[in-house]
Amino acid sequence: MDIKIGTRIKELRKRKNITQEQLAEALGVTNQAISKWESGNGYPDIAYIVPIAKYFDVSADYLLGNMLVKLLEVGDKNNGVQCNCSFCGKRNDQILTLISGPNDIYICNECVGLCVDTLINNRF
Repeated sequence: MDIKIGTRIKELRKRKNITQEQLAEALGVTNQAISKWESGNGYPDIAYIVPIAKYFDVSADYLLGNMLVKLLEVGDKNNGVQCNCSFCGKRNDQILTLISGPNDIYICNECVGLCVDTLINNRF
């Protein structure tokens, strides 16, 4: 299993524009620990996963490297299981594409477009 937590921590830390020392202080660890995590030479203790995720305002699932996992094509019945867009309710046989994510979350291409438009127009 390829664990990407160090890469995620580094990415999130740089996005937040903080140093390893600042992150270490916020978490109550040494900056050497942060350096080890980010370089892949060690992993945070499991007790730090939730505090790190909370600090960066992301899910523990995201921190551990999980993202959207499957793109269902037109008419794909998802192995005979009917699935609906979690946002608009359209069935997978009514839309062009459906992205399947963790925890049985599905989003259709139209809702993805609406989300992107909203984000761009509101400059989040």
